[in-house]
Amino acid sequence: MYIRRKQVPYGDNIKFLANYIFNNPGASSGSARKALCENNGVEWTTPTKMRGQYTTYFCIGWIGGASKWPRNPCGRYWKRMKRPDGKNGYLLTHEGMQFVRINGN
Repeated sequence: MYIRRKQVPYGDNIKFLANYIFNNPGASSGSARKALCENNGVEWTTPTKMRGQYTTYFCIGWIGGASKWPRNPCGRYWKRMKRPDGKNGYLLTHEGMQFVRINGN
């Protein structure tokens, strides 16, 4: 199904995830990561085999190293919340709304 992984311009994953969370409030990190894989041409096999793929977008705290993000997106562009079903999900923050495209614009 997937021929080749797409080369994604810097910042496009953040934009994609912000739009995904905006359109799917309370989405789990797993569903968001799966959608990002599909968007980027990465074949999603099973959650166990995909463990670690794009997880840094949902880590809270310092990710490490001078070349790494000084402020990671979780807690900045989206935040974790407890859903009514007791599971964790994500909602956009005010700062994350800057990446949302309404009606494809």
